[in-house]
Amino acid sequence: MRAITTTSKHFCLLCFGFSCFFLTGFAVTYECPSNGHVWSTYGNSCYCFLFNEGDLSKKYRFESAKDLCQGLGSDLLSITSDEENKFITDYSHRVWKTSVEMWLGLFLNTDTDSLKWFDGNDVLYTNWEHSEYSMEPDNVNTCAVLHTGTGKWGKVMCEETVENGVVCETSLKLVQEKPGSNNKVLFSALVILSVVTILVLSTVVWFLYQKKHNGGTLFTAIEYHPPLVPSYSDETVLVDAEEKEYSA
Repeated sequence: MRAITTTSKHFCLLCFGFSCFFLTGFAVTYECPSNGHVWSTYGNSCYCFLFNEGDLSKKYRFESAKDLCQGLGSDLLSITSDEENKFITDYSHRVWKTSVEMWLGLFLNTDTDSLKWFDGNDVLYTNWEHSEYSMEPDNVNTCAVLHTGTGKWGKVMCEETVENGVVCETSLKLVQEKPGSNNKVLFSALVILSVVTILVLSTVVWFLYQKKHNGGTLFTAIEYHPPLVPSYSDETVLVDAEEKEYSA
C-alpha cells in the first residue's frame, strides 16, 4: 500500500543589491506511514480507520486498541476542533458503512486531575453528549468514545470486555524539500544579474571618486600637440632645386 503524500509550495523573497525577486515552487512533501494500512489525511494529520473485509469496523478492547495504534507508529484518535470531529464522523460512515462507537485516546492525568491525549497534548476541545466530562481521581478506569451517529462523546468503562471501533492518528511526516526545477534557471540568472549589478555599482563609485579628486571633472584634461614639421629656409629649397637640375 503506497503512503499518501501531499505537497505544498513555499515562497521566498530573494534580494541582490537593490533588486528583489519573488521565487515560487519550493516543494515540500509530507507523507503518511507506509505500513500496509490505508491512511486518510485531514489538516496535518493521518488517520487509519481499521476495518475488515466487509467494510465494517474492527472492534478492539481499549488496551488492545492503544497497543495496536502504537505498533503502527501512531496513537488513538485525538480531536482538537469541531471541524475535525465532523470529518471523523462523516468519513467513518464512508469507511464502515454504519454508525459505531470508537475509542478516543484521552485519559485522566492523576498528577494534575486534568484530561490529556495520548499524544501528550492537553484536551482543549470537547463535545460531550450530556454534561461536562468529569473524571474523579478515584475513577481512572473511565474512558471516552465518539458516537459516529451523532458526533457526540460519551463515557464508558475501560473494561476488558468492552470493544469499540479504532481510528489511529499520527502527524504528517516531512520527507522531501527541494526547489522547483524552474527556479534553478531563475536562480542562475539572478546570480549573473547580481554580478553585473556589483560591477555597475563599482564603476559608478569609481567615477564619483574621480570626480571628487579631479576638480569636478570626470576625465583629466589632455592637451593636443600637433606633430612637429621641419622648417625649410628658402636657401635650402633653392640648393635642392639646383642639385636636381644639375643632375638632370
